[in-house]
Amino acid sequence: MRGRGDKSAAYKSRIMYLQSEAAHDGYTVSPASELDFWQFVRTAPEKRRANLVLMDNGNLRAIWSDDHGSRLGIQFLGGGVVQYVIFKQQNHGQPKSRVAGRDSLEGLERQINAHDLFALLYE
Repeated sequence: MRGRGDKSAAYKSRIMYLQSEAAHDGYTVSPASELDFWQFVRTAPEKRRANLVLMDNGNLRAIWSDDHGSRLGIQFLGGGVVQYVIFKQQNHGQPKSRVAGRDSLEGLERQINAHDLFALLYE
């Protein structure tokens, strides 16, 4: 199992890479988005490491997925606001639950609880 420091270092390295690549296209990582990303990561260091991408608007987007078709994508908009999309496989053979919206970082935690995404997010 990798420790919190390993994840932080990996995220820092990934953000630096994304910043470098974005500079070639004439844009940058949004400081407000990055700040909210780090705030979210710090709320529970035991969260699994997300796939981190940079949107064309400069916002960071973190994505978690599993082998059962569940997925959580969070775009950090800055100012403590996120845009999220949740795909949750409730029962095998049934349609996936799909939820999308905007919320505060605190409200996002309530969404994670309401949709029982612990197995997706936590080690």
